[in-house]
Amino acid sequence: MKKYKAAFFGLAHPHAETLYNALKNREDVDCIGYADVSPHDEQPDADREANLTSHGCTMERYKNWLDLLDKNPDIAIVAADNKNKVDICLKTLSMGILTIIEKPMAINYEDAKKMVDCAKKHNTTLVTNWPIAWFPAFREAKKLADAGEVGEIRRVVYRSPATWGPYSYLPGGVLPPEETLKKTWWYQHDLGGGSILDYACYGAMITTWVFGKRAERVCAIKKSFDTKFSDVEDYSAMLLDFGSGVGLLEGSWSSYNPAEIATGPVIYGSDGVIVCDRHSKEIKIYKSRTHPPKAPDKVIDCNNLYTAKSMGDNIIDFMNGDGELDEMISMELNLDAMAALDAGRRAAENGNVAETEK
Repeated sequence: MKKYKAAFFGLAHPHAETLYNALKNREDVDCIGYADVSPHDEQPDADREANLTSHGCTMERYKNWLDLLDKNPDIAIVAADNKNKVDICLKTLSMGILTIIEKPMAINYEDAKKMVDCAKKHNTTLVTNWPIAWFPAFREAKKLADAGEVGEIRRVVYRSPATWGPYSYLPGGVLPPEETLKKTWWYQHDLGGGSILDYACYGAMITTWVFGKRAERVCAIKKSFDTKFSDVEDYSAMLLDFGSGVGLLEGSWSSYNPAEIATGPVIYGSDGVIVCDRHSKEIKIYKSRTHPPKAPDKVIDCNNLYTAKSMGDNIIDFMNGDGELDEMISMELNLDAMAALDAGRRAAENGNVAETEK
């Protein structure tokens, strides 16, 4: 059995824990160390490292991430802030190291394209981690849509679930003090903070994934309801034009939980509707033309219907030559999704419509 060396670069992204947990218990992976990447933010070291150390991390810490590269890792996991992760990825990819980054791919399309071009030049692979890639209901909905279950796809809707930002996952959604939040990179525009890159990215990915092609143009707005103490938005809405249909998405850090409204994806076709929710493994299909509310014509429990691999399984299988990377974490689809997200970001800045990069 081949054993791969995995190294972690940066702990600033709250999903560093997810990335670590995907690999730490595998017999075929040796997690060799982690490195701080400055500047992350001004939080104490202990707070940043809690993403790993609270789960029994015994890896050696490197203060300089370049020293960690001297250990010749096979896999680089980059969980730095959205701005600084790009330079790390360009370095690891240029060394032929399979590189995993946390969503979204980058701050803008230009940086994403640089990374993809670098991966191709050096015959290696860039993977973008999406937790939603392994949701069984989402995968089955995509399969049904591709098979024509509801006819021609005309509209795909996705809204972010209830949240008050990346540091609100405590009982009642309690947030740290504003003075603390201002020091974190998620609340700094230049470091890639804000709800567009944190949450609207999900909708950009899902709509691109369902339509299976790059959006042509995007119109968008953004608002700062609860983040006036910083320079980032906490709400955005985007309308993506795919030519044959449209995507509609919201990304919010300022939403209470309207439990009866599905997060989506909700896939509207010429012959019906497929309804999913981020917090459910059920799919509801509606095919009756009615005005009043009606029970779904079909309900599918996807819990045991689709056994998806985890990110760790999929990547190691791929490295062993056993199958392809899942489409949603592939660099080709992520570049298309980044084109839509970047156009939406630019449109929201300018208050108009933006063409996607070609």
